[in-house]
Amino acid sequence: MSKKNKFIAMLGGGQLGLMFTIKAHQLGKKVLVLDPDKNCPAGKIADKFINTDYLDINALNEIKENCNVCTTEFENIPFRTLEILEKDIEVFPNSKSLKVSQDRILEKKFLRKLNLPTTEYHEINSERDLEKFNINGNWPYILKTSTFGYDGKGQKIVNNFSELKFSYEKLNSDKFVLEKKVNLKKEVSQVAACYKEKTIFLPISENIHINNILHKSIIPANIDNDSVKKIEYITKEIVNSLNYIGIICVEFFIDDNDNIMVNEIAPRTHNSGHYSMDGCDISQFEHQVRILTNMDPKRSSVLLPSVMINLLGDLWKNGPPDFSFTENDNIFLHLYNKDIPKPGRKMGHINILDASSEFANELADKFFKELNEK
Repeated sequence: MSKKNKFIAMLGGGQLGLMFTIKAHQLGKKVLVLDPDKNCPAGKIADKFINTDYLDINALNEIKENCNVCTTEFENIPFRTLEILEKDIEVFPNSKSLKVSQDRILEKKFLRKLNLPTTEYHEINSERDLEKFNINGNWPYILKTSTFGYDGKGQKIVNNFSELKFSYEKLNSDKFVLEKKVNLKKEVSQVAACYKEKTIFLPISENIHINNILHKSIIPANIDNDSVKKIEYITKEIVNSLNYIGIICVEFFIDDNDNIMVNEIAPRTHNSGHYSMDGCDISQFEHQVRILTNMDPKRSSVLLPSVMINLLGDLWKNGPPDFSFTENDNIFLHLYNKDIPKPGRKMGHINILDASSEFANELADKFFKELNEK
């Protein structure tokens, strides 16, 4: 192996970087992780760890010297970092994809240009832009900061003009998107593995959120075949327009009238795709490794219906939870190697598999309730 091919570079060392690195090691690959957090989970197991800022030129030059390909674990890495790297090595996803997905205004404009369905939205760039909603507001809305929003951060539901003004001041940003709140029937997401020559769709997941953080994903989603085809079509349009290579997740709203709308684009492996680690023969993380190392595309086959439950730091309030129930067959515990549990912090997840998705869902609810009661 040449020096340049020694490592796959991973920008970001959180749980997504951790699970990628574990899978890369299983496939005989070495990983270089760059992250500003010296205690990040992936840095603890990386073959090489660079603990510095994402725009550290010396660190980026070190990546160029040791790697011929680089990927990312989340969308809020500066797209300028990718622009610097992609001059000399392959970077998947590309800087354009990050630039679009980390700014909600750019993302909405991108989707509108492709004539893809989204909820009604408005740009808010100043307090003056709020005034028209004092007269013509189509309440309720969700006010979202244009950048640095994830897991419900940087957003507020507003039911009238006074709430809008209060939230505008409270959220303290220069740019916002004001989205019409959808009468939701369900939320679903499509994870796709985008190889250079082929895009492979993983099963669509149906997602349940609590406090704007993903709580549970159910696979397969309870939607009809026409909806599946429309979701795959929209995802393919996004992938083609971005010249996308890597793992992508597109989140969708389905309203009470069965209209399908794009919510957000995540240019990375995704929480709602974690079921694939046990519920499919090829997980989203294996696809990510295969794409980066030019392996042949392979379709993910479903082994059994699955339910994924997120484990947040709240469950550690009385000490480490009792996970002894995960010793049963077809129940899989994945912890993220994080030192400090905090409320709302993702500490791990559980995948529950069964021939009956209804029974898997019942088990998931039962175990989660028991964890909360202890």
